Amino acid sequence: MVTIRTYTIIIFTENKPGVLNRISDLFLRRKINIESLTVSEVQKEGVSRFTVVVKVDKNMIEKIVKQLYRIIEVLKVFENTDSDLIFKEIAFFKVATKTPDQRHEIEDLAYLFRARINFVGNDFVVIEKTGSEEEINSLYALLRPFNVREFVRSGRIAVLKEEARFSGKFNPTPKEPADMTLNIDVSAIKKMQLMAWDTKGTISLAQGIPSFNSAKHIRDAAKKAIDENLVDKYTAGNGIIELREAIVEKLARDNKMKVTTDQIIVAHGAIEALMAVFMALLNPSDEVLVLTPDYASHITQTRIARHGGRPIFVPLTETEKGWVLEAEKLEASITQNTKAILICNPCNPTGKVYSIEELKEVARISNKYNLFIITDEIYEYFTFDGKKHISIGSLPEVKDRVISIFGISKSYAMTGWRIGYIVANKNLITQIFKIHDSLITCPTAVSQYAAIAAIKGRQDIVEEYKKAFEKRRGIVVEELSKTKKLFLTSKPEGAYYAFPKFAKEVDDYEIAVRLIREAKVAVVPGSAFGLGGENHIRISYGGDEEELREGMRRIVKFVEKNC
Repeated sequence: MVTIRTYTIIIFTENKPGVLNRISDLFLRRKINIESLTVSEVQKEGVSRFTVVVKVDKNMIEKIVKQLYRIIEVLKVFENTDSDLIFKEIAFFKVATKTPDQRHEIEDLAYLFRARINFVGNDFVVIEKTGSEEEINSLYALLRPFNVREFVRSGRIAVLKEEARFSGKFNPTPKEPADMTLNIDVSAIKKMQLMAWDTKGTISLAQGIPSFNSAKHIRDAAKKAIDENLVDKYTAGNGIIELREAIVEKLARDNKMKVTTDQIIVAHGAIEALMAVFMALLNPSDEVLVLTPDYASHITQTRIARHGGRPIFVPLTETEKGWVLEAEKLEASITQNTKAILICNPCNPTGKVYSIEELKEVARISNKYNLFIITDEIYEYFTFDGKKHISIGSLPEVKDRVISIFGISKSYAMTGWRIGYIVANKNLITQIFKIHDSLITCPTAVSQYAAIAAIKGRQDIVEEYKKAFEKRRGIVVEELSKTKKLFLTSKPEGAYYAFPKFAKEVDDYEIAVRLIREAKVAVVPGSAFGLGGENHIRISYGGDEEELREGMRRIVKFVEKNC
């Protein structure tokens, strides 16, 4: 007698085109009805998990498994009854929030069910829950009184109770990197730049490297330090005192910030400075509000510091007058886990320069909710059209909760010298130094002497660079005016990036790849910069004018033909 039972087949396979079709076709040809079929990724690049539920007899299951190994590149197949499995789902709830009290009640429910708040809007929150069917149903029942606007759930994903039974190709072993490392990627900026280098004849408008050489007086200072045997040994971990004294003078002169040398750490570039700050400040459960679009590496760094946890994106509003911060949206995004607000001013990639009114709103909110403010001001000297850069750390009401990051890389055409610096209150600096010391011991000695010459030397070179960038911005605006398919909603106010938007919806990552392969010009996809960046590309106009114009012509020609 043939016994029909419900079986769940778990198939682990490499990601290849047509796999899903071949699996479903196998059952179709055998006239077997599929009760459910779910596809999910596993924590290993290039591997998918298929969960197929069917009602058949045991003999048929054995035939199916054998055939699966023949028709696709299977890593492993398991056939099980439900008693051997744990079933999980992913569900998303978009829940209305009419009042702050309602929002806090919803946050508490999410916390109790170990769900995540993915996004907070003006009048709604988006919750993500991974768990059993029963857990998701229970959470849904409790959220329904708040008005669940949208509820989306995946099919059941089958997980073996004893995952160790599978010792196949992708199963993590003690020799593999941490899960968090496997789940992050090299920044899109670096990816595009690497592709550009590998594609002959490509003009790169991807990486933000100024075309100028470091000034002679800066190079001479480095040579002098070498000749005087000042660079052969470790320096003080927080930077040589002469450099920190020069930074104190510069902060008072240019940023209206009164600090002392023990409030400064000289770092191996602004990136190392930020990494030390994030690691010193954030626990895995802490949330960082990132005003997006924002520099892609900030997003990756916060994920590393939080052991894989994603930042909370608060998108600015794109208008004809520039990108605008809506304070209500920022405040509505705060939860019980929020610890800091991150801003980039002037902003990479949009070129936004924050107004004093916007900075005061950020300050007000940070004081109200007891939050830190982390600010990246690496492009501080490059502002256009009368816009002025203001350091939020100069506002007295928040000076003790602001952690400011500056550097010499962009201002003085010294990206390869790798000197940045952190400014914060003494208590924070003490804690940040522990991480900084573990990361690099001390900044590069010869670069520190070059940095002194840059900060204390002639500043007219910075103005020269600014005028050159302003002229190059004009080239970008001029060339983009030749197409209606890619446009600037507003001119960049600072830094040296343009962030144009496509007139129709596109896959900006695919477009960026095609621009390299087909048009021989490299840009960065806007989606790499967080919410609000989709459907844009970032163009650096830091490079040579002739190459910039030719690169822009290639972009315009491509989008006219393909978009």
